[in-house]
Amino acid sequence: MADMEGEEKIWLAKRKEEEKAGQRGVVVRQDMKGSMDHQWMSKDRCSIEFLGGLGVFIEMAEKNKKLSGFISCPCFDCKNEKEYSSSKTLHNHLIRRGFMSGYVCWTKHGELGVLEGEEEEEEEDNIDFAQFNSFANTLMGDADDEDSTDALAQMLHDAKEDCDNERDWKNLERMLEDHRTLLYPDCKEGHMKLRSTLELLQWNASNGVSDKGFNELLMLIKKLLPEGNKLPAITYEAKEVVFPLGLEVQKIHTCPNDCILYRGDYRELECCPACEALQYKIKRDDPGDVEGERPRKSVPAKVMWYFPIIPCLRRLFRNKEHAKIIRWHKEERKKDDMLRHPADGSQWRKIDRTYPDFAEDARNIRFGLSTDGMIVQQS
Repeated sequence: MADMEGEEKIWLAKRKEEEKAGQRGVVVRQDMKGSMDHQWMSKDRCSIEFLGGLGVFIEMAEKNKKLSGFISCPCFDCKNEKEYSSSKTLHNHLIRRGFMSGYVCWTKHGELGVLEGEEEEEEEDNIDFAQFNSFANTLMGDADDEDSTDALAQMLHDAKEDCDNERDWKNLERMLEDHRTLLYPDCKEGHMKLRSTLELLQWNASNGVSDKGFNELLMLIKKLLPEGNKLPAITYEAKEVVFPLGLEVQKIHTCPNDCILYRGDYRELECCPACEALQYKIKRDDPGDVEGERPRKSVPAKVMWYFPIIPCLRRLFRNKEHAKIIRWHKEERKKDDMLRHPADGSQWRKIDRTYPDFAEDARNIRFGLSTDGMIVQQS
């Protein structure tokens, strides 16, 4: 501990010298509006990054003491529910225990919200491919290429039959056409435009590649393929190819500290009722709306992408292999009083007895709730 305190003193002394020389861009003010970069909070508590960041936090907390002279402690144990008059107590708590989970916007210590990045603007409503990996698996299945290709074609035909409007019907018809279109003329390997695009998007999602990086990859592959190939040239075009399948998604604004979702009774609020963090990011030197130009949209501090469960289940059942797995508990499970699967348990049987009509259908779905680190707040 003595070595750690010595390293912190050295770092703080160096930082003060740099500030005097005008070498640092971080300025901590008592009227701090937007949050700074807090990535150091997840670093090793013995690291120079954490100790330096902690010094900045303590300095900011001191400048934003409550009128009573006390400071809320955001350590893992106190969780801003306890207050202390000395910042040294906070320092010791945070060194030993670290910060509470989710406290990324220091609303109890002077910040009002999250500061907007340079030229940052809310995204338009389009497909989010953060979860495209599992989505593509649902479409293509786990069988060999020929079987999965047939399954994809069958799913598209089934989806067309379920269409209730002309627009969706035309979109799916275009997808079927892409499914039958060779990636390039005289492709002996039989690569099709739709499946190749799906596989590339799946790779993109699995590896977390940015849209810019994926654009460059698509352009490179397109140059390497024979002339007249049908591979999309940019990320937007690739997403448009699979758009008719739909990734129904709801974008829900959330508190940056994960206190609430801005929906229902909270939909019209401008700040979190629990920690008072602003719903939208604070704009940097905002000149206001300029006449003749499109007004800038406010950027939410944090967004949760929610995929409704019913469309996901429909896609699962449209895949032959997945549908068979989902029905396994009813049609193929070995019933010999051995506990191998949740369906062999007493709670499963209790649901069967309580809802016999539901249990009789092999397509019945049971949901299990699993959580890690959930805090049930008392009202």
